[in-house]
Parts: sequence; structure tokens; C-alpha cells
Amino acid sequence: MGNLSLDAALRPLAPLLPPDSASLLAYARALALWKGRHRHCGVCGAENRPARAGHVLRCSRAGCGTEAFPRLDPAIIVLVTDAGGERALLGRQASWPLDRYSTIAGFVEPGESLEDAVVREVEEETGVQVGDVEYVASQPWPFPSSLMLGFRAVARTDAITLRDGELEDARWFTRADIAAGHPALPPPGAISALLIDAWFSGAVEPPRRW
Repeated sequence: MGNLSLDAALRPLAPLLPPDSASLLAYARALALWKGRHRHCGVCGAENRPARAGHVLRCSRAGCGTEAFPRLDPAIIVLVTDAGGERALLGRQASWPLDRYSTIAGFVEPGESLEDAVVREVEEETGVQVGDVEYVASQPWPFPSSLMLGFRAVARTDAITLRDGELEDARWFTRADIAAGHPALPPPGAISALLIDAWFSGAVEPPRRW
């Protein structure tokens, strides 16, 4: 099974697993992907060989011996509310199940703080400017080998403009919308669900089931 078909099979399963199993899945998926993409030394091109029980890949050429370590890609995911906290900004990708919306997310760029990544990603994807960025929680995510860092942020503007093509749609939703069952939300095991649940319930801390 190729990487794309494997990810397609695992992605719906990951949020449904208990935390320890989800972490193990993220760990195994990241190691498998890393080893598959680092078969040769990035310095001299010689074959890499596993060391330290497979947690390091070491160049086999004498005189080089460059070591490669598993890659981890930090990504932010953020629940944006309006200034009064009554509405949440959610978006959807075209590939998602019908009517599902979720929080805004994106990878952190080199030389960028997590807070700066939150501000940039929200503006790039929705045109909304945010501030008051606050860290909430994190979650390993095996697609491909990410660490999702969850935040809250407050919008300074509310006009939505889809700018970079990442999202098919983005809208403001009220608690009444959520209570009425629209839109469809991420599964409970996803960190996006944690962020949405905490806002919906008005809790300062994440819901107890987390």
C-alpha cells in the first residue's frame, strides 16, 4: 500500500483511538515515513544504515558517518473567536466529508514563532487578522509526521476572504449553530474538537474528557 492510500485509510481512524494508541500510531507512521525517505545520506549519497535500535540512520561511507534523526514537523491549529467570544471561525477543505468544518491549521515556517505562525496562517487562509494568541494543548498527528500545537486567538477583523486556496469555504458560526448540528464537526479525538468543545462550553480549560 502506498503512502497516499495508507494515509487515506488511517486518517479517519486516528481521531477515534485512545490517546496512547493514537500516540503509538503517530510514532510508528513517522518512523516508517522517515526511513523510507532517508535511504541515502544527504551529504555524500551513500546508503544509510539503521543504528540505535532504528532510531538513527547513519551514513555507511567511512569518513562520513553523518547521522539522520526522525523528522518532526510543527503545525499550529487555532480556534478563532470574535471579540465577544460569541462566534467561532471555522473552515473546510474540499476533500472533507460533506458539511464538515474545523479550526484553521498550517505548518510553522523556518524562523517563525508559533504565535507568528497562528497570525500568518489565519490571515493567509481566511483574510481575518487575529491577536491575543494563547496556547491550549498539543497532539501528535501522523500525517505525515506532525506535532499539532493548539491555540486560541481573537479576531481583530471579521471579513472573510479566501486567499491561498487551502480552504473551500470559511464562515463564522455561533453556539446556536453548533447546538443545532450545523456544521458537522471533527471527531472527538481530534485536537480541533478539543478547541471547539472548550469554546462551545465556555470553559477556560479543555473539556474533562481530554
